[in-house]
Amino acid sequence: MMKLLRNLSIKNKLVLIVLLVSIPAIVIGFTFVIIQDVKIFKQDLVDVTKMTARTVGEFCSTALSFGPDFAGQVEEDLTNLLRTMPIVENGYIYDNKGKEFAAYNKAADTFSPVLPAGEQLIRFEGHFLHFYRHIRSGGKKYGAIYLRSSTTPLDKKINEYLLTMVLVGCGLIVLSYILATKLQKVISKPILKLAEVTGDISIRGDYSVRVQKTGNDEIGTLYEGFNVMLEQIQLREKERDEAEAQREKLFSELQEKNKELEQVIYVTSHDLRSPLVNIQGFSKELDFSLQDLACLLDLDTLPEEIKKKISLIIKEDIPDSLKYILTSTSKMDSLLTGLLKLSRVGKTGAKFSEIDMNNLMEEVHHAFEFHLKETGAKLKIADLPHCFGNEMQVNQVFSNLFNNALKYLDPERAGLIEISGCREDSHAVYCVEDNGLGIAPEHQEKVFEIFHRLNPADTAGEGLGLTIVNKILGRHNGKIWVESKPGVGSKFFVKLPIGN
Repeated sequence: MMKLLRNLSIKNKLVLIVLLVSIPAIVIGFTFVIIQDVKIFKQDLVDVTKMTARTVGEFCSTALSFGPDFAGQVEEDLTNLLRTMPIVENGYIYDNKGKEFAAYNKAADTFSPVLPAGEQLIRFEGHFLHFYRHIRSGGKKYGAIYLRSSTTPLDKKINEYLLTMVLVGCGLIVLSYILATKLQKVISKPILKLAEVTGDISIRGDYSVRVQKTGNDEIGTLYEGFNVMLEQIQLREKERDEAEAQREKLFSELQEKNKELEQVIYVTSHDLRSPLVNIQGFSKELDFSLQDLACLLDLDTLPEEIKKKISLIIKEDIPDSLKYILTSTSKMDSLLTGLLKLSRVGKTGAKFSEIDMNNLMEEVHHAFEFHLKETGAKLKIADLPHCFGNEMQVNQVFSNLFNNALKYLDPERAGLIEISGCREDSHAVYCVEDNGLGIAPEHQEKVFEIFHRLNPADTAGEGLGLTIVNKILGRHNGKIWVESKPGVGSKFFVKLPIGN
């Protein structure tokens, strides 16, 4: 029943609930009334029969006192009297000894009244009422009377009464249904209106709509709560829109700043190339001029003392200065090259696809094969899971990590680089492990910062490799971290999505 109610509309629920309450009440009430009325109908028949028996008994008491000689007269009078009572089918008068004294319409069937020992008997049996009582007068018993009344009229009356009550009950149920159908609107209409407004809001997303309160009952309270909820949602939506607009504004400003920064880096790395080329070129020209000047010093026209002084300047002072100039310009060129690479990472139109990491590592291996032979290091590559990303940029990531591993090998032992990988949920995690110099704990977070280098005096580079790696992985929704012990080696972990 509860499952049935759960799937009905609120209108039908209210109507069904009213019917479920009213129908049992009507049935129970009418059943009680019918039972009471049937008892009354039967009691009326008993009362009529009892009154008839009393009248007949008083009429026959005198004749019974004189004996059987008056039996014929009593039977005639009994017949005349009971003939006026259509409900009485049979009547018997018994003397004081229990012998039949007179009879009316003596039953042709095997009917034989059983005289009770008591003063009176009332019994409904079959379609008859059996009534027996003693005949007394002045406190003296003269005999007994036995009447058998038909209950057919009573049954007909009860059946007609039951039919009437059933029709009235059905009429009340129909009336209950009509009233429930009409009156359910008092409850369902406000709720359906609320549901309609809720549906409109869910479709249009307009939280400025309000429902008009129509009463101070629980539905009115519900309306008030619903309006307050809409106000809160509208306020939150306004705050969200404002926050979204602010976020878009900040994002736009950030994009603009990034563009400006990229432009600065690009201009710096590109436009400074020209003066660097000039410095390098004219430094070489200056070197050639110094060589020509040194040749002139070999002539005998200059005094020996001046020759020595000029020779010292040409052969020691100026070459040392040129050396520092060329070293600095080379360093600047390397830094500018790194900055240019960094600025281009965000601009590259990256096409993402599934990457076969075993093939990619094979390419990286071939690219560094000369360096491996030069350093004597060994490379071990395990079977690697695929990942999802831009193949060129992922190649750059592992090339930088591989280059760093070769760059920071421990000269005291043979180099070993191992590359492995595994799947973790929706990502692939790769490990580039070496047995190199290792990284001190205080430097392990800084190695990803721009221009940060370990042992800058002993190794070449501009300190941008891991910064570029970190930026590439950020664009791939990936991650990089390091575990390292000085004197033992380092493990660089790269986490990349697997894709669908």
